[in-house]
Amino acid sequence: MNMNYKPNKFSKILKTLFSPYAILNHINSFFFKFKFKSCGRKFYAAFPLIVKNYQNIQIGNNFSSMGLTYLYADQGKIIIGDNCSINSNVQIGASVGKIIIGNNVLIGPNVVLRAANHGLKKSNLMKMQPHSYGEIIIEDDVWIGSNAVITSGVKISNGSVIAAGAVVTKSTDSYGIYAGVPAKKINERV
Repeated sequence: MNMNYKPNKFSKILKTLFSPYAILNHINSFFFKFKFKSCGRKFYAAFPLIVKNYQNIQIGNNFSSMGLTYLYADQGKIIIGDNCSINSNVQIGASVGKIIIGNNVLIGPNVVLRAANHGLKKSNLMKMQPHSYGEIIIEDDVWIGSNAVITSGVKISNGSVIAAGAVVTKSTDSYGIYAGVPAKKINERV
């Protein structure tokens, strides 16, 4: 046996493409694609993808998810545009509201988009509070960094960047860069 054998690039690619995990992800993606209200070409979702109410979710072309992605449409709507990439452990929860994600959007790991809020009256226990519902709109060419939170009633304008760990409670300006808790404009894309 030759101890100096080094696999070439082609064999490494084959090993990656045909690993059990890769095969599971491609099978997973194939079957999920047909459950949504609509889903474009080139849909890829790494395992696991957790979905509530497929019929209220529309996904465009060239969608990819790195796994442990939660799409909770419930009685609301989720609409995702073309060329969107979602990293791992991302939660997109419409509840009874609406979340619209434009084209060419990047979402980092551990991001939360939530179109509902709990009430805060001291006369009720927190778990008994009524909910309020709204919408989140993320326009085209947006990058949302890891661990960011986008709350109900927010519009992330075209070309915006949301820094890691930011909590966005107000709408943004186009091409603005936002950071902090709560998020504030710190710069602009040039």
